[in-house]
Amino acid sequence: MSCSLDPALLKDLTEAKAALARHGIVIIRTVETQLEPAIVAEVKDSLASSPRRLAQMKESDLDELMERVRETAMKSAEELKDLYTRLLAKLGTEYIVELVKELDGIDQLFKWDRIAKSVEPVNRLLDEKGFGPIQLSGPEDLSDGFKLELEERWNTSFVRFKLLAEQAAEQIKHEEEQEKGGPPTRQSKPRKKR
Repeated sequence: MSCSLDPALLKDLTEAKAALARHGIVIIRTVETQLEPAIVAEVKDSLASSPRRLAQMKESDLDELMERVRETAMKSAEELKDLYTRLLAKLGTEYIVELVKELDGIDQLFKWDRIAKSVEPVNRLLDEKGFGPIQLSGPEDLSDGFKLELEERWNTSFVRFKLLAEQAAEQIKHEEEQEKGGPPTRQSKPRKKR
């Protein structure tokens, strides 16, 4: 259906989709490479803030805990990366009308709140051992550029893409109505006169 879109709208939509994909890939790469180290750093700080509890642990138990923390943090990062990869692939669909219905949900998942939840499995491990929970305070915990990428560049690109996708969906719906012999709309009258 996208081939029936206005050429200028199709061009803008294609450019917006490409920009959004670029920012999404940067987010995915940062999650993939920086989330696990950030979680482990928070865990080390949490352990250090409980010196009595830490002193009661055998070195082998501490090593085992840290290994489990790393594995769990890596798994959380991998799951989040996979989720974001699937969402970006969904943005590439040619079914714009269906995609528009899902855009708000997709945008909610590309937020810091969702990324910060990746510490929950690690917190369960810490709780089992009697340590307090950790939390990542913000995207800058992963890297300085990540905050800019997640909160500004992604948002700006997403808003532009969503606006263009909604315009494209409306145009497609309008053309489908015309093909089915639906009632003419105000937009269709000037097009017939031309």
